[in-house]
Amino acid sequence: MVNNKSKTSASLITKVSTRIFLIFTLLNVLVISAVVAFSSLQIRESEGASILSSVHEAAQNGNINWKEFELGEEDGERSDFIRVTRPSGAVDESHGTTQFLKSRSLRWGYFSLSDDDVFWYSSVTSHGIKTELWLDITIVLNMVLRTIVAIVITMLVVYVGAMIALKRSAKRISQPIEALAKATNMEKSELIVPDFPVEVERLAKSFNQLLGRLNQKIEQEQQFVSDASHELRTPVAAIRGHVTLLKRRWREHPEIVEDSLNYIDEESLRMKRMIEELLTISRGNHFSMENERFDLSEFTDRTVKEIQPALTQKVIFENDLSFSVNADRAAIQKILVAFLENAGKYSPADSKIIVRLREQGDSIDLSVADEGIGIADEEKEKIFERFYRVDKSRSSEIPGTGLGLAIAKQYAEACGAWIFVSDNLPQGSVFHLVFGPK
Repeated sequence: MVNNKSKTSASLITKVSTRIFLIFTLLNVLVISAVVAFSSLQIRESEGASILSSVHEAAQNGNINWKEFELGEEDGERSDFIRVTRPSGAVDESHGTTQFLKSRSLRWGYFSLSDDDVFWYSSVTSHGIKTELWLDITIVLNMVLRTIVAIVITMLVVYVGAMIALKRSAKRISQPIEALAKATNMEKSELIVPDFPVEVERLAKSFNQLLGRLNQKIEQEQQFVSDASHELRTPVAAIRGHVTLLKRRWREHPEIVEDSLNYIDEESLRMKRMIEELLTISRGNHFSMENERFDLSEFTDRTVKEIQPALTQKVIFENDLSFSVNADRAAIQKILVAFLENAGKYSPADSKIIVRLREQGDSIDLSVADEGIGIADEEKEKIFERFYRVDKSRSSEIPGTGLGLAIAKQYAEACGAWIFVSDNLPQGSVFHLVFGPK
């Protein structure tokens, strides 16, 4: 739980902001301290150079009157020290210089440490006279230290205030995301779309679109299973009924054996065909297609002649030109056969079925027209759904599984074509397979 909390948007924003703030504070301290130290040292160095020059000039002119020089003092004690060494070796120094030189605990380059004070050393030599100055820069260092402390305290106050405001803002940002997560756990069909931030709003809308597609897919699969179970239940029940009848009465009525066996054979073949079609449907558009360019006119003519013996209606193929397409032969044949079988089921036995191949603009239209019962406008899209059969054909008198046109639609999509149905005036329907833009 702790690990999950540390990975929330609010905690990540807080962590990143804290790091940025600490880096910013460190840079502020370094830059401001460097500027303050450099400026203060320049001022102090200028003061020291002025004192050193004045004392050295006085040493060249004769004796030095130390009272004439304004050396820094703290509590009445001089804080800067000067020593003048003449060519003869005689030494003249300001008050306390000897004691200071003896008390120095650390010397490093131009810097010396005495008690708690830090001194900066400089010297000048001319005409055999050497003048040395130890300038107290403790006040400069204290100023830099106080500046650092002031910056740190100020930044800490700002940090606390900023973190409080940042946590509130981060919580407001993460609330819509947490709401989405809770809504998902509650298994809602649609997530609440927040008004802000824009990114979360877009994310919620995208999730809702995805959920909509998933729910639709689940409903389709559930409906598919339900329809398949219903369609398979009928032949199974019929077969079981005939088996029971044979067990009970075949000795007294042997004449029923042949009829029952024929019925069982027909129903088992129907079940076998339905199972094969269900497997085809379950593959969706994942067919193994072998596209090749072939003459659609010749191919259609041959297919019509092959299926004619299975139909009572007269099939007429009307075509004036030769058309070639790039598609899978087996898939196109199954689509055409599905159209012809469907026309044969729902058309009078003495009617005609017209197969036409026409060029429509940039498309090639292969159509099958019948003189059957026709299809209402509100059912024209539904007939390509699995197991759908129009109201007038729900009786068992017309054979079929209700899967043929659904499979034809999948094959058409796999070939890059599309199918639809229109009215055949004055009566009947026209099924179209179109190669080209929709």
